[in-house]
Amino acid sequence: MTKRIGILTVGGDAPGQNVCLKSLVYSAIERDYDVIGIRKGWEGLIQYDPENSDTQSTTMMPLTKSRVRDVDRMPGSFLHTSRVQPDAVNPQTVPNFLQSESPNRSSVDLTVHLKQVVSKLDLEALIVLGDNAGLRYAARLSQEGVPIIGIPKTVHNNIAGSDYALGFSTALGRGVRFINEIRAMAGSREEIAVVEILGRDTGLTTMLISFLAGADHTIIPEVPFDPERLAQWMVNSKQNNPNNYAILVLSEAATISPGQIIQYLPELSRLANSRVIAEAMQKSGEGLTSDLILFEMAQELGSRACGSGAVVTEILENITGQRMLFQPLSYLIRTGEPDGQDLLGALNFATLATKLLAEGKTGRLVAYRQRDNYLDLPMDTVLGPVTNVRINEFYDADDYSVKPGIFWATRM
Repeated sequence: MTKRIGILTVGGDAPGQNVCLKSLVYSAIERDYDVIGIRKGWEGLIQYDPENSDTQSTTMMPLTKSRVRDVDRMPGSFLHTSRVQPDAVNPQTVPNFLQSESPNRSSVDLTVHLKQVVSKLDLEALIVLGDNAGLRYAARLSQEGVPIIGIPKTVHNNIAGSDYALGFSTALGRGVRFINEIRAMAGSREEIAVVEILGRDTGLTTMLISFLAGADHTIIPEVPFDPERLAQWMVNSKQNNPNNYAILVLSEAATISPGQIIQYLPELSRLANSRVIAEAMQKSGEGLTSDLILFEMAQELGSRACGSGAVVTEILENITGQRMLFQPLSYLIRTGEPDGQDLLGALNFATLATKLLAEGKTGRLVAYRQRDNYLDLPMDTVLGPVTNVRINEFYDADDYSVKPGIFWATRM
């Protein structure tokens, strides 16, 4: 009887994930498994109709050694990826054959369908290369009886249970290189440069890139900032630099201190989407005062997206009267060739995952811990809290800077 496994990648791209995929395929085939690649993460399983074989060609692909022979040289995800969460699917994106599952709901939980697809495919295991959200959902599937092996891959390194996630090391190196290039331009123009790094839930990657690149100041989502105070620090750092420039590195999820948000509503309103505006108009129709509407709108914008680097740059320019250089690194830190650490991590994670597969062990997360090296843990481990940044030890909230210290190469 043919043994079969499925592999999918979920969430943001991470350098090294294709190396891991190739190693998984090679090792599984050598253990006499057929390997099915699932396209676009959870979305591939959602779009697969067990009663319609035509959907298989668009959502699945057989993975052979020849098919993945050179994927380790490619950035991005060979299988493609998505951020769809099967337990909270937008009804407008639910496939036609599942429309009966979504009558008059704001979101739809398609977990039952996913379980049926895995059963239909007769998978001995579903190997998930995922970020925090992807692995948390994989843990739910595991709890409900789906045979899962999880592999942590995210440039944010925020997977509970593992001190290291695939792609984190390369992201640090690429971020530092890009900031050094931006530094040269900021110096030649004698300007303050604002560099935005991805990271909505944690400032670990932002903080380490900033520290390693020698940036002057750093803003992370864990610590709301005072724009006036930050502007003064940036001006002072520029003036104290013989070359008359300064570097600010901030997370995309940086947040203005709650008591000051309303002052910056003109800049923040550029991020307003139709939902926020519609809600404000509805409240106005209900007779609420305009001041209250403005305050609630400011709170919504400030807590949701005030960390946009472009908006923060505009705020700082308005305060200082100085033109600034803004550069989002965004997806650039997710691309490029994986460095030595991520190459080694990709191969080790794949080796450990296929070892678990051969032993018939599922419901496991492959992980790396500083004290234990590579190991496997219960899949439920990813549901625990993630504490990446020890604020008091490594971050100075008074001058928005990273404190010098001894940093471990993975999670702090």
